[in-house]
Amino acid sequence: MLRKNNIILLIGISICASVGLQAQDAKMLSKRGVQKLATKNYSGAIQDFTLALEANPEEVGLYVNRSIAKKGVNNFTGAIEDLGFAIEIDSTDANLFFNRGIVKGLMGDAQGAITDYSIAIRLNAKPNMFFNRGIEKERLKDLDGALEDYNKALQLNPKYGDVYFNRGVVRSAMQDTEGALQDYNKALLFNPKNESAYFNRAIERSNHQNFIGAIADYTNAIRLQPSFASAYFNRGYAKTKLNNYRAALLDFDRAIQLDPAADIYYSRAIAKAAVNDHTGAIQDYDKVIVLDATLENIYFNRGLSKMKKEDFVGAISDFDQAIKDHQSNSDIYYNRGVAKRSLNQNALALVDFDKAIVLNPKNSDLYVNRGLVKLALKDTSAAIKDFTNAIEADSRNIGAYFNRGIQYERTGEFEAALTDYNTALQLNPKYADIYFNRGLVKGMLNDKKGAIGDYANAIRLNPSFGNAYYNRGIERMQQKEYAAAITDFSRAVQLMGSKPDLSFNRGIAYMQLKLYPAALRDFDTALKTDIGNADIWLNRGILKVILKDIAGGCKDLQQAAKLGSLGASAELEKSCK
Repeated sequence: MLRKNNIILLIGISICASVGLQAQDAKMLSKRGVQKLATKNYSGAIQDFTLALEANPEEVGLYVNRSIAKKGVNNFTGAIEDLGFAIEIDSTDANLFFNRGIVKGLMGDAQGAITDYSIAIRLNAKPNMFFNRGIEKERLKDLDGALEDYNKALQLNPKYGDVYFNRGVVRSAMQDTEGALQDYNKALLFNPKNESAYFNRAIERSNHQNFIGAIADYTNAIRLQPSFASAYFNRGYAKTKLNNYRAALLDFDRAIQLDPAADIYYSRAIAKAAVNDHTGAIQDYDKVIVLDATLENIYFNRGLSKMKKEDFVGAISDFDQAIKDHQSNSDIYYNRGVAKRSLNQNALALVDFDKAIVLNPKNSDLYVNRGLVKLALKDTSAAIKDFTNAIEADSRNIGAYFNRGIQYERTGEFEAALTDYNTALQLNPKYADIYFNRGLVKGMLNDKKGAIGDYANAIRLNPSFGNAYYNRGIERMQQKEYAAAITDFSRAVQLMGSKPDLSFNRGIAYMQLKLYPAALRDFDTALKTDIGNADIWLNRGILKVILKDIAGGCKDLQQAAKLGSLGASAELEKSCK
């Protein structure tokens, strides 16, 4: 939320120096009073004008000047009274009504000020009278009336710069952004040092999505007023709209130094979260809650940052508080459900997703997440139904196709799974996991070349995808591309370590290429962590027989037979009589 700076300018009262008194001492007192006014010795001026009035109680100028002095000591009632005396003497002087209107405005009597300005205009209309009456109408939210008066002031004096500024404020309030921009341009033409005009024009530019122009205007406002906290704050906001969060943080830091207000901490927290500084964001959210816990979505946003820190318990606590304030906000239930699912509180998560879907039945992501919870609760058919609902709500929801494809794959419905994976990749051809899963399905459908191509795409998109290397190695083995398979298995070992299956399959590939010592090393490695695997014992036994280690080979074959290997008996019969 941008901060606004609707500064309204008042026209000051002019000192009346010509008193027209006859008595010499009264003239001296009047002159001395005017001098005291000039030096802001208002109390002394009041005394002198009062003494002068005793000598000449019908002198209008003395009442006017004493009213000015009384205004200087905030005695507005007394100032109005003196102007009233002056008006009783001369009710045809427009300036008397004008000046009394100013004082009434200072007292907060906008309607009384308007009445006096109207009389002044009827007696002798001048631009500043329309201007000041427009100010009071603006205070009473009579925007049409204020606009009309500002227009009249500019008709009488098109070079009246301050009026352009105030008319810009009114036009902005009336949603006339273009008109407001034009007025602020004019105001700056007449007064290029008006920091408020730069500030307000920046707001209008932001409303037009011209954030670069807004930043330039805020910068000018800051140049003219280096302690302008709201300008730093709003400039930071404009930078966030350009995704320049780090630069925005510098502005928010400075704004907080000048004005440590809740809304600035809030915006800084959002910017910190955007650059993944969730620890800093949480600290700022904490500060906001101390200053003003009623700010919109404060607990919700803090909960989101806690989610990023994997503080799911803390996040749930914040979402609980957020729900108290916004019971119909589906996003809060959704995120609380995600947090509960992360804690394996699937039954509780299901309740939240159910509630979120009631509140927002067209949000496809809600169905996807509820489907994942139902999977965790072993309700596969219901999960598939939710993924289907998600697709019906949004035919471009990649996660829905992907997750439904996984479930079809698990239930052996490979053609259906392939269709979902194809659709998902049409929507996002840069999703490595989908290529990987489609490769699995193609392998099950005996499309070996297609599977190898999908694993290759998964690796292209994610060069650290160890399982993709492993699976491609398996497919290459089946295509008798043993050297290529060994390369894939070796890369998988680099990425994932010497897992038994990796070492075993690479050992098989080495055997096929008659690289027996390398094969033996891999079988030895595999058995260190999977000693109960009959296939490893069987193949190492066969290898040892090939290497003329008959005793060792027969021992391995016997162990394979004990573990239930059907092939071990035939090998024992052939090699170990």
